[in-house]
Amino acid sequence: MFLKNIFMSKLLYLFILITVCISCVSRTQEKQDKAIYELTSMTFKNKVHDFGKIPIGKSVSMLFEFSNTGEKPLLIKEVTTSCGCTVTKWPKEIIQPNEKGEINIVYDAKYPGRFDKTVTVVYNGKDSPLELTIKGEVPYPEKEAKSTSNKIKHQTNEQKK
Repeated sequence: MFLKNIFMSKLLYLFILITVCISCVSRTQEKQDKAIYELTSMTFKNKVHDFGKIPIGKSVSMLFEFSNTGEKPLLIKEVTTSCGCTVTKWPKEIIQPNEKGEINIVYDAKYPGRFDKTVTVVYNGKDSPLELTIKGEVPYPEKEAKSTSNKIKHQTNEQKK
């Protein structure tokens, strides 16, 4: 019986020791996780890019450079676009204070006309989300432009008669 009591008390001490160790480890991990989600600042070199005229069917890209201007680590959570014609690529790793990174945006000029697209950047910052803008023009093909121009002239001449 005496041995049984000693065994039970040792077992109890072992259980308490394991519980304390697990608690310390989880608190340390919580602090590290919390540091990542503390608010920071992100500054872009430019937030708007004008591609000008782009030939139809051509893809163009732009690198938006940014810096972590805050005192905490920066984590970009999500980058979304306003349409399927725009694709993005961004760093998935943590950007430390004073470090730089870039977001690559590719626009596929499938359709003619002017475009003005937004890219929304969600991150662990005070000003999140931020918006980037790309714009430009995809000219109509020459044959369509001439044929449209001729139709308009023909309609105008018929109206005059």
